[in-house]
Amino acid sequence: MGPLEGIKVLDLSRHSPGRYTSMMMADFGAEVITIETPRTGDAPALSFMFTNDTWFRYVGMNCNKKSIAVNLKHTRGQEIVHRLVDKADVLIEGFRPGAAARLGMDYETLSQRNPRLIYCAITGYGEDSPYVNRGAHDINVVALTGILGATGSKAGPPIHVISPQISDLSANCQAISSILAALYAREKTGKGQFIEVAIADGMLFFNWVMTLRYLLSGEKAERSVLPSGSDQAWLNAYRTKDDKYVALSCLEPPLWHNLCKLVGREDFIPHHFAAIDKQEEMYRELCKIFATRTRDEWLRLFDEADVAGAPVYSIEETVADPHVVHRGLIVEVDHPKLEKVRLIKSPFRLSDTPVKERQRPPLYGENTEEILKSVMGLKKKEIAELRKGGVIE
Repeated sequence: MGPLEGIKVLDLSRHSPGRYTSMMMADFGAEVITIETPRTGDAPALSFMFTNDTWFRYVGMNCNKKSIAVNLKHTRGQEIVHRLVDKADVLIEGFRPGAAARLGMDYETLSQRNPRLIYCAITGYGEDSPYVNRGAHDINVVALTGILGATGSKAGPPIHVISPQISDLSANCQAISSILAALYAREKTGKGQFIEVAIADGMLFFNWVMTLRYLLSGEKAERSVLPSGSDQAWLNAYRTKDDKYVALSCLEPPLWHNLCKLVGREDFIPHHFAAIDKQEEMYRELCKIFATRTRDEWLRLFDEADVAGAPVYSIEETVADPHVVHRGLIVEVDHPKLEKVRLIKSPFRLSDTPVKERQRPPLYGENTEEILKSVMGLKKKEIAELRKGGVIE
């Protein structure tokens, strides 16, 4: 039995800040129902990224869940979701501020029906920011919070890391932590509560190294002088003889000492945290040295010498790596449209309340009839009428 067995979650969100959060809750044993928009009738048209149930984003964010397609702009559709809310513990939404209220899905409305409901609203900047009406995706948030401006080399533009979408991950951390805390608090108070997740707030919180260094010392993080994005010889990526790369992080003095000894440059040891001129000199020399052996040769030497190094992999190499294979991090499941699909296993490991085995995501709206029958007691004829009227898919 998972730790969240018996908890019922409704997910009205579309993007990964909400969808990945609810998938983690499903991993922990919660029953999660995603509320999709019907692809027919007068329902709002959505991008194929949200409606194509074979698209990697849909597949990757919806494992271990159920799916119902309901038109929230239709009164009957709102009634259906309200009935689901009556029995829910948690609701997650990612509407722009004000949109939930227009649909009758805001906390004030739903908490009157279910005072124990924990309602998590995820937005880019929060409910009362001067940017309340501004759209926000990952690159926008990492730009606003100072991360993008310090990424890459001064010789070029800022470099955005496409994956993982770190601001979305910060939202997942905010949301799942707040929801679990609210569930624990409800055990004491018997009441649910409203959770506001502002993605920009969380990203600034998680960017604590850069931010606190500035707040305490006035030192500003900038893009690097060196071409790699780092101005530290001990923290860098180096090209090897076979045109591959190794990544090093020898922060601790013993590791730096081991590296310098390994490459025959013990004269570098006193200059571990030297200024940029010396760092650049050491970086250039290390570039020459690393170019004399292949990546695999260096990795073997790193292990023998106790140097914190790793291969710079393509994703194809990652999924075939011995660590990934040994830990079973990629699992294969059956899929009604894709036949066999490989998915990422949940990373959570609990000794007494293990997470669910990875299950395929539902097809778009796959559980609509099942849920309408079990929760609302509707008959086939009534469901057919709802479908004909564009209320459901």
